[in-house]
Amino acid sequence: MIDYLEGHVLRSEDNLIVLKTSGGVGYAVYVSKHLSVKVSLEEFLTLHIYTNVREDDLSLYGFLNLEEKEIFKMLIKTSGVGPKLGLAVLSVLSPSQLMEAVYQGNAESFSQVSGIGKKTAAKLCLDLKDQLKRHPISGFDNGLETVADKGGSLKSLEVDTVFSALKNLGYSEKEIIAVLRESGSSDDPFELRLKKALSLLTTLS
Repeated sequence: MIDYLEGHVLRSEDNLIVLKTSGGVGYAVYVSKHLSVKVSLEEFLTLHIYTNVREDDLSLYGFLNLEEKEIFKMLIKTSGVGPKLGLAVLSVLSPSQLMEAVYQGNAESFSQVSGIGKKTAAKLCLDLKDQLKRHPISGFDNGLETVADKGGSLKSLEVDTVFSALKNLGYSEKEIIAVLRESGSSDDPFELRLKKALSLLTTLS
């Protein structure tokens, strides 16, 4: 399994580059559009690699640092999100923008990505927040504390965060208010409240 590559950029197109190593071998590596538009031909590049192995395919996905690679691995753990869709997310949202969206419950940010609907966006927010609580990523592990510092305790913010998350998903204030009181206590975790609220909204529609 390939975990790391370094070499010169032989070709760059859309979200794929060909990296020529010192041994003369050219590897086709999928990268985010943020990276593919910045690199120049013959530029020396080092990439951390995620190797995706399937029965009919072996693909390489490259990242400039381990943090971005870890975020990518978290993304593709969500049901319905494969490597190409995970990379599409990182082509629209930078790691810091993605983290901010997760911590603020802003699922609408994920809806900007082609191929991600409201339900998948909401699920991504929940899954990523849960994964980050269990496995913080260096450099991004203070996000929850930062949000709390901006406006009081985290517990008091979570009610507003649920409201904001539902608002960003396109629900009206009237719809949200109708289910918010039934979505659980303010002491309940954000994920449980949001799941309950989404379930209630589904029954109302």
